Amino acid sequence: MRLRTRLERLSAPSAVAIGNFDGFHAGHRRIIDTLTAQARRRRLIAVVLTFHPHPRIFLGQPVRLISTDAQRLEALKRQALDRLFFIDFAALAHCPADAFVNDLLLGCLQARLLVVGGDFRFGCGRQGDLALLLRTAAGRCAVIRAPDVEIDGQRVASSLIRRQLAAGDVAAAGRMLERPYFIDGVVVRGAGRGTELGFPTMNIASPNDILPPGVFHTELEFSGPPVPRDRDDGEQKAPPAVIAGRCRGRHVSATFIGRAPAFTDPLRPLRVETHVPGFRGRVYGRKVRLHFIDRIREERKFPGPAELVAQIRRDIAALGI
Repeated sequence: MRLRTRLERLSAPSAVAIGNFDGFHAGHRRIIDTLTAQARRRRLIAVVLTFHPHPRIFLGQPVRLISTDAQRLEALKRQALDRLFFIDFAALAHCPADAFVNDLLLGCLQARLLVVGGDFRFGCGRQGDLALLLRTAAGRCAVIRAPDVEIDGQRVASSLIRRQLAAGDVAAAGRMLERPYFIDGVVVRGAGRGTELGFPTMNIASPNDILPPGVFHTELEFSGPPVPRDRDDGEQKAPPAVIAGRCRGRHVSATFIGRAPAFTDPLRPLRVETHVPGFRGRVYGRKVRLHFIDRIREERKFPGPAELVAQIRRDIAALGI
C-alpha cells in the first residue's frame, strides 16, 4: 500500500472509497471490505481518499473526533489497499461538486467504481449527494452504496459514537467500533496523591479529543520503547531489562478521568490517571495506549480521604482480578 499526501494521476483504472473514517467503525469496515472485494473482482486498483483536517473543523464547526490523524492512518494502513491518499482538505474545499467527480475522481484517479456510504456528501458546501453522484457518473463509473450496519438497533455512525463516548458509555461505543475505544498518550509526572493514598497512578497526557468522564475498567498497553528516567528525585532506577519486562502486553487497570474534585478546583483541566494493581515500574516518558473496556462509575466528590480510599478499593475489586 502506498501512502500519498498529494493527489497524483493514476496509471490504471481504480475503485475508490471516499470519507473521513473517524474512529474506523463497523460501517467503515463494511465500505472498505466492499471496496477491496470489488477491486479484486474487477481487477482495479483499490484506493481510499481521505482528508485532514476534518472538513467540519476546517469550516470552523465544533467537533470532537474519535481518532487522531495518526490513529486513523494506522487503521487505514492495515487494510488491503493499493493507494491511500491523505490530502489537505484546503486543497479541495472550494471544488464544485461536478468538478470533484469529473476532474478528480474520473480524471485524476481514473475511477471506474465508487463505493460510498449512504450519507456521502462532496463538493463545495457539501452540495453533492448520492443522487448527484449517480447522475454525474452515469455510463462512465459504477457506484455502489455500501449497506448500513446496525448494532444495538441503531445505525452505526461516528456522530453516535462521539455522543456515547462523551456520556462515558464506552461499552456501547466499543460495540460500534468492534473494538474497545482507546486513547494514546505519554506518562507524565503528577502530584503524587495516588501514591499518598496507597494507589499509585500513571498520569497520562493524551492528544485525543474525547476523554470519557468517570472511572473505567481499562487495559494499559505500552506502545513505545523504554525511556531512561531521570534521577533528580534521588530514587533508585530499576534496570532497563526489568522495566521492559514489566511493560509487555496489556495490563488490567482502573482509570479515572475527571477534574479530581476531592482535592482541587472543579474547573481545573481534565486528568487521566491509571492505576495498574501490582505494577511498580517507573515509566515517565513512556508512550502508552489505554483501551476502555467498561465504565465502573461516574466521577464524584468524597467527604475526605478515607471515603475516597474505600471507593478506590471497590473500583479495583470491580476489575475482577
